[in-house]
Amino acid sequence: MAERLTRRQVVAGGGGALTLTVLPRALGAASVPETGDLRAVFKTHFGDQVPTPGGVRLDVSRLVESGLSVAVSVRGEDPQDPPEALYLFMPRNPEPWGLEAHFQAPALPELATRIRLSATQNLTAVGRWADGRLGLDSVTVLVTRGACIDENYGQWVR
Repeated sequence: MAERLTRRQVVAGGGGALTLTVLPRALGAASVPETGDLRAVFKTHFGDQVPTPGGVRLDVSRLVESGLSVAVSVRGEDPQDPPEALYLFMPRNPEPWGLEAHFQAPALPELATRIRLSATQNLTAVGRWADGRLGLDSVTVLVTRGACIDENYGQWVR
């Protein structure tokens, strides 16, 4: 005699199938293929120097609903050895260079601002010290609704 499925078994089985369908897609979004080439942008700003991880702290929410206004803060990690300049790069925006700020003592190398993000991407903050060292921090930001690019973009930026 055939055994009948209960409603609870059907719902549990459907939830498992949905999880198996959606989960790989969500995990795949965490590693974002960049469309912009940061090496070329770094070469423009820093010449042949390549930033190494550390020395700078980038604070930003890892998941934002809208790319229209994303709060970002960048600062040097060690107040005893502060960078003289901070940079922010957004490789998937129409213009990957975001900001550049120079500091003089006794100012602390720390800034907070809001930026626009066109899509999910890896934000990168770079600090430059007086002796020529470069440090960086990078954070992947998942954007559910992007900004910056629409059908009118071409008429405003040439």
